[in-house]
Amino acid sequence: MPVSKRPAPILSLKSAGRRLTPRQRYAGRIPSSRLVPFADVNWQRHVSRSRTLVRLARERLGIIMLKRLFRPTNLRLRLVVGVLLAAGFCIQCTSSDPTRSSQLVADISGASPSIAPAQQQAELEKLAASDHVALLKELLAHYNDHCRAYTCTLVKHERINGQLQNEQWIDVKFMEKPFSVSMHWTKNSPLGDRVLYVEGKYNGNMLVNPANALLLKLVGTVQRQPESQEAMANTLRPVTQFGLRPMLESLLSIYELAAQRKEGASHFKGYQEVAGVKAMVLQRDLPARGDYPAKTTIWYLDPQRLVPLGLVAYDWSDQLICSYIFTDIKLDADLSEEDFTPQANQMKLR
Repeated sequence: MPVSKRPAPILSLKSAGRRLTPRQRYAGRIPSSRLVPFADVNWQRHVSRSRTLVRLARERLGIIMLKRLFRPTNLRLRLVVGVLLAAGFCIQCTSSDPTRSSQLVADISGASPSIAPAQQQAELEKLAASDHVALLKELLAHYNDHCRAYTCTLVKHERINGQLQNEQWIDVKFMEKPFSVSMHWTKNSPLGDRVLYVEGKYNGNMLVNPANALLLKLVGTVQRQPESQEAMANTLRPVTQFGLRPMLESLLSIYELAAQRKEGASHFKGYQEVAGVKAMVLQRDLPARGDYPAKTTIWYLDPQRLVPLGLVAYDWSDQLICSYIFTDIKLDADLSEEDFTPQANQMKLR
């Protein structure tokens, strides 16, 4: 019986009018009489060359896109910076929630220590036991007469949006006139690890060095409004309210408000050691009101130099609101306006 040959496939009208691929041509599935002529007979070499050109084009395109992305004025760079800042804020907000803010405060055993001259210490103890308003007024008067500039280390611990943040350690330089603050975070910095604010300069902005080294290299020192939403997302108080004097003024204003309403209680709790310095411990308790900052406020006074050493506040659920401890205070610091320039604080404006 004769073997029949399989008829050659017939090209459809749709495919007859188009060019065949090299693979189709050499597969032998279509009669050579129906093939459209193809110039390059070595199709594998042609395809390999085409793929190489495509790969090189993609690499070239990638380099161009990277250059555009990391151009300082590019909008996408700003978006990347914003995303990284937001990620840093989210990481910071998920920190642990310790029960105490610092181990810098310790009890003193035994009798009341002799710190200041006897008469001065006796007068302070009398006011501490009976009249905190009068005591704060005396402290403010003394500060205004004797304090021009100082350096210190601030140990800050705050609860922001219900979440207790990590304890931050900040080296500070401060000058009263013009109001100037230089901060350098040495432990647990937020989004920026250096802040400089000088009243009347930089259009009222503070200068900030991003804590992230890559961001600092990309954008350099940036300017931010001290009370902007971005700045206040990482602190309870703006840099414009920093200092020993604002702390005394804030305490006094709430004491006077409570005195007008004839409510609240004040106590002298004896002495404790704050960062190695013997200090008087004063406490204020207030009822629950919207315009009171805390239920319990404990503040520490250096009876020898007559400056506050810190403040700790608790809410009406007895949770820590904030803790500010000043250590290594040097009231006789020799500071000038030259100490509050970008160059003196490792900042570079672009």
